[in-house]
Amino acid sequence: MNKYVAIDLGSSRISAMAAEVQPNGMLKILAIESKAADDVKHGIVEQVSGAAFKVNEVLKLIQNSAKIPDVELISVSIGAKSMKHISVSVSRFVGASKTVSEQLIAEMHEEAGGKVKGENIAVYDVIPLQYELDGKITDEPEGQNASQITGRYTVIYGNKIIQSELDRCFDRTGIKVEFSPIISESLSAALLDDVDRESGCALINFGATTTTLSIFHKGALQQLLVVPLGGKNITRDIQELGISETNAERLKCLKGAALESKIDDPVYIQAQAANPDEEPVKISTKFLATIIEARLDEILQPIIKAIDSFSEPLEAGIIITGGAANLNYLIDYLNEKTGIYTRFGQHGDWLIESQVDKFNDIVLSQMIGTIILNHEHRQANPLEKAPEKKPKIPKGNLKQKITQRIFDFFSDDNNMN
Repeated sequence: MNKYVAIDLGSSRISAMAAEVQPNGMLKILAIESKAADDVKHGIVEQVSGAAFKVNEVLKLIQNSAKIPDVELISVSIGAKSMKHISVSVSRFVGASKTVSEQLIAEMHEEAGGKVKGENIAVYDVIPLQYELDGKITDEPEGQNASQITGRYTVIYGNKIIQSELDRCFDRTGIKVEFSPIISESLSAALLDDVDRESGCALINFGATTTTLSIFHKGALQQLLVVPLGGKNITRDIQELGISETNAERLKCLKGAALESKIDDPVYIQAQAANPDEEPVKISTKFLATIIEARLDEILQPIIKAIDSFSEPLEAGIIITGGAANLNYLIDYLNEKTGIYTRFGQHGDWLIESQVDKFNDIVLSQMIGTIILNHEHRQANPLEKAPEKKPKIPKGNLKQKITQRIFDFFSDDNNMN
């Protein structure tokens, strides 16, 4: 069973993708459906009933257009403005056998997540970075001999409401969530290769209400930063000129620019005023770029600061993605502000040849990555005959559970350390 359905709970749209994973690992997209929605803000489901209704609507459309039976399992990536990262380390004495076991690695993995505590805190991912055996660095400690082992991890955490409201939403749909990776890992799966992750890169996801930085190095997610501002904030700034939100969005996409300096020959554009009794509004493309660049400076200031302060070189540069990344001259903006080579993320290598041009839109990257990770998860944890039951992790599969970075939770309600 290699057919999957992924949901993208966006701030402006709720979308679904059905795809079939081919024997060679490539994806054949069966259908994509979408509905305008404003039920999700900053990655959190705020209107549970509205979101659940629209999820059911897009799933019905997917069933018809992809010609698949009732959808019983879906995957959905998670990301929200409260999500942060922290670096932790765990040390253990190996014991009498002095051989590092899979069980010991699993216990250290859980202990790392348990170091992040709080009444309203949930751990969303625990990512092993490296291990030291008696001071010697290794990526595969299992089966090696040592007296002491130290593991270093990136722990992704955030408010519990992110998960609780997501659960409430899908409980109302009657659909089971099979797998829930964090958005950064889904985008990484679709857009980055091993060289990108190993040599270091900054992945920036430009969303409607959030902009997220994910820094990868030495094969793993090292840092995560979510800024609660996005493309909608730019649209609202343009709207303040006295035009409707629809016209402001259209103006941003068609004539907007990330750098005022790129507008050598400005022209005036006439747009209908939001108040029909008023005269049309005339807007200079140079002034429009000034508005956009000012807001971009605010959105990206903490992101650029984080990139500048990262201690290792990002040899693979900056990769941008997300619906708000299509802004004219955005790559030039980042090149100028950071001095780092910047490019658009491309997921075409995952698609069968006949679909590369048809489905190359970067707004699809998140769902493509979610399906890729869902497939890896299902291979490691095959579905049981009764899909109503959640797949269980076999006891002998602990190493795979860690390396796949399966979505994990810890229920310690103590105060934050």
